[in-house]
Amino acid sequence: MTTSSLPKLKLTYFNIQGPAEKVRLALTIGKVPFEDHRIAMPGQSDEWKEQYKPKTPFGKVPVLEIDGKEVVSQSDALLRYAGILANENGVELYPQGGMAQLRTDEMISLVDEMANSWAPRLYVGMQPKNFGYPDDDAWKGSDEHKKATEIARTRWVDDDLPVYLGHVKKQLAKSGGKFLCGEKVTIADCYLVPMLNRLSSGGIDYVDKECVAKHGGAEVTDYVERFMNIEEVKKWYAPKDV
Repeated sequence: MTTSSLPKLKLTYFNIQGPAEKVRLALTIGKVPFEDHRIAMPGQSDEWKEQYKPKTPFGKVPVLEIDGKEVVSQSDALLRYAGILANENGVELYPQGGMAQLRTDEMISLVDEMANSWAPRLYVGMQPKNFGYPDDDAWKGSDEHKKATEIARTRWVDDDLPVYLGHVKKQLAKSGGKFLCGEKVTIADCYLVPMLNRLSSGGIDYVDKECVAKHGGAEVTDYVERFMNIEEVKKWYAPKDV
């Protein structure tokens, strides 16, 4: 399949990385053209609730519009589809069939598990009522709320993150040390690296920006750097003209 015969894609998500970033990266590395459509966060505008949410399949983003007709959601499904399109475009990101595909899917599931484990610790700071805490503005942002958030996040970083990074190191060693599934980058790497970068950003309260380096060591930090030095990835994160 040539680039001209690829479907026309429009990926819609908020103006943050979130679960859309893995899809953006897979399409970018796969040299699959797409419109990166970003909308205001719910707290910044009513456009999500009024204009976009009613049109989504399940009331959530990201969603991918294909050829102006089909609208599909669920970020893992979109990630795999991006990998298939990359394959068809001559850049193998998602091996099809046999052990290679099984191993790639295995790593996606591992990162899913890691992300699902981390999510409650992240969102307790932003949506405490969803985790059994008082549903009032006075409690949100209080010292008690901050302490609950600190405990949840630091315990995960100290207890759970080392376990997951241990799995990552083991897999890197097993695959030859370059990427999760071998010598070539796959959609599994497109999923894991943005999460590790977010944890290392210094932008999450009570999460030490050195946590990945501390618990993952050189094996993991070198892996992240290797991914970030892929030419398409460097271009993706290069400063954009406004």
